Amino acid sequence: MPRPKTYNEEAVLTSAMLCFWRKGHAATSMKDLEAATRLTPGSLYNSFGSKDGLFLKVLDHYIDCVVRHRVERFLLQGDPVKGIEQFFLDCFKPRAAYDGLGCLLINTSTELGPHDEAVRQKVAMGMKQAEKGLISALQRAQQVGALPATIDAQARAAHLGLLMNGMLVSSQVATNRRWLTPAMASVRALLH
Repeated sequence: MPRPKTYNEEAVLTSAMLCFWRKGHAATSMKDLEAATRLTPGSLYNSFGSKDGLFLKVLDHYIDCVVRHRVERFLLQGDPVKGIEQFFLDCFKPRAAYDGLGCLLINTSTELGPHDEAVRQKVAMGMKQAEKGLISALQRAQQVGALPATIDAQARAAHLGLLMNGMLVSSQVATNRRWLTPAMASVRALLH
């Protein structure tokens, strides 16, 4: 009979998420995960099976806690055009816990996407969630007259998604934030 969990799974996933986010999948060791989660190796293996099993759970957690939260906060309510701008700007807002880390999905897509089908599917799922939120915001903008009805919301959302992905990659190599002003001008050009 399996022993009941004696830890908060959400807290463990958040700690593991930050560890993977900071170091990347390959550079994160089980020792790093033990230190971050304060779980024994046995507890980690019993709960998640392997480092890869934990990583897939972490991606689900990231999609739910970070991506879904941001979509709901910025894209599904309020002024849709301002919401899209804030959705973009929020990615680059300094935060104590994960300042300068970029996006876990983008980081993962470049590290593991070409080699791991399960990871590729998780990353695509998270990106699809963001794209659906952008489509919704663009359609609401059309309904209130902030964007012309003739705009293809799906194509525009895909364009914005590609721009976001490029901005997230740029943020990882930039030595300052000067790139953000012209990048946001490109975003705004797609919203008028």
